[in-house]
Amino acid sequence: MSRVDSSVLVLPSRRDMQEVATAWEAFMGGQEQGLEKVRPVIRESWLRAQRLGVNPYLRDIPQLLSAEDLEDMQERADLVYVAAPVFETLVKAWEKERVIMGLSDRRGRVLHLAGHAWLLQQAMEVNVVPGTSLAEELVGTALANVVLAQDHSDYVLWCEHYRQAFHPWASLGAPIRHPSTGETIGVVGIGGYELSHPHSLDVIERLATRFEQILHHEELLRRVTLLDEYQRFLLQHPHDVVLAIDGRGHVCGASPAITELLDSPQRVLGRSLLREPELQVEGFRPLVQQDEVRPYELQVAIPRKGITLNAAAIPINGQRQPAGTLLVLPRPGSVRQINARRSPWLATYMFTDLIGNSSVFQSCLSLARRAAEQDFPVLLLGESGTGKELLAQAIHGASSRQPGPFVPLNCGVANDELLVAELFGYVEGAFTGAVKGGRAGKIELAHSGTLFLDEVEAMSPKMQVSLLRVLEEGKVTRVLDLYHRLSPFPILLPPLRERREDIPLLVRHLLKQLGFAHLRLNAAALDLLNCYSWPGNVRELRNILLRAAYLAAGPTITLAELPEEMTAAVPECAAAPAGSLRETELTLIHQALADVQGNLAQAAARLGIHRVTLYRKLKRYGLAG
Repeated sequence: MSRVDSSVLVLPSRRDMQEVATAWEAFMGGQEQGLEKVRPVIRESWLRAQRLGVNPYLRDIPQLLSAEDLEDMQERADLVYVAAPVFETLVKAWEKERVIMGLSDRRGRVLHLAGHAWLLQQAMEVNVVPGTSLAEELVGTALANVVLAQDHSDYVLWCEHYRQAFHPWASLGAPIRHPSTGETIGVVGIGGYELSHPHSLDVIERLATRFEQILHHEELLRRVTLLDEYQRFLLQHPHDVVLAIDGRGHVCGASPAITELLDSPQRVLGRSLLREPELQVEGFRPLVQQDEVRPYELQVAIPRKGITLNAAAIPINGQRQPAGTLLVLPRPGSVRQINARRSPWLATYMFTDLIGNSSVFQSCLSLARRAAEQDFPVLLLGESGTGKELLAQAIHGASSRQPGPFVPLNCGVANDELLVAELFGYVEGAFTGAVKGGRAGKIELAHSGTLFLDEVEAMSPKMQVSLLRVLEEGKVTRVLDLYHRLSPFPILLPPLRERREDIPLLVRHLLKQLGFAHLRLNAAALDLLNCYSWPGNVRELRNILLRAAYLAAGPTITLAELPEEMTAAVPECAAAPAGSLRETELTLIHQALADVQGNLAQAAARLGIHRVTLYRKLKRYGLAG
């Protein structure tokens, strides 16, 4: 952030400003003597305001609130969201100080004011209230437009203001920049009739920096939430044309099917949806309040194809603010409407979609293919994030039950009452809020297909008994027998740390799946991924790549885009010079063997891989005896 060097800044006193006041009087009378006593940034602003015909004696500021575009609305909502609670805290800390704090957007519009009640009243009397504009073409020289014009911190004192009504005021301000684009999106300032020493530019700059940090955190939370929902939607509907749109209207995800509509689908990523000539969208709505999160329909014209499509916009809720919108378009020539009824119980992943060449992973897939040939329960074991549901879908797709539905149910996120209704269904009037006509349970829906019970170990003992009665055709079995009833064919999915050789393959696959196929990792970043322990497995890898892709400034993901907690977890890897993956792997193998005096089993354990995998690597590098 470009800031004025506040360590050497000394604000002039009112006496020092007397020559400026004299120059202002002369300038407004059509003379230019004394202008050399005025700071260049102020002098140039006076001259622009004069050319624009600004009335220096105007008492009120005209409120010109035109229809704002999507980006401005989101930015203004974000700025107020992060500033309001901070202002409230500072007001309490400075309750005896006669100052007010202000927030303006990139066009000089006042968004929020807080501070001393008497000063707020004085500001209101010259119509400085939220909603009014301090743009230079309306008021001449003022803090917001001086900071915006220079794009760095500054002050405007008393008679430096172009409008006489502002001459009692002195103010300091700093720019606020957008966390992803770096563009200046607002100004935070402090003002009053007098400014005491504590109210320095340093305080304002630190405040602006804090706002930027909060904005970055909120932006990242919203982006991750949006893209998580985007991936979840594609998991159920992999062939749909889907765009993930953030709150500013920018495209941050595009499904592979978009190639059927656009010549250069990668070009839309990171661009504003409303400025994309290949997609002309009518009816897109901004999202700045949680209560606005309701699906709606809009139209999308594809000029190249000469068609107009009725699309569905599905707003996505975030933790504290709306996260964005999923835009779902019908495929060209498709007779299916976006809101047409269709079975949601479709398995979309096959064995060919499961990425990995490591021996431990291929052994798991081989066992799963054998399980698909049978017709009895399969127990999938593995750490969180290893891909158990994807493997369950693949088994279903390769089995004789493939024409039937694949019905998933997460047993770990519902209480007993909800699980009973989900599993066994209910009749009309069974409880308050029951759907008219009742509803079939997941067991009934999965008839002739596959029922996938995720986190089944989280079921209460009572629910385990209820499920066992179905599985055993009415026979009541002891609760502890549930594991044995479900596990005639157990399959253990290996954690990612035991199949590190699959990481480069998974990185390419996941980046493409996330809509960032154009991105690549440099050697140092890939080395860090190979050193990391991956407690969250493939799911954690996907989320880290998602964050890194969002933060990447160019076509390459570097160490700077990877989370600090990763580099902290493996500092020796992060600090190593960037070399090839082969060199890094060889170094790690040599170090592990040296630490355990050549014991292969112990070295493999230190590296987090299987002993057979280590032996194969040693043969590949010519190190096996």
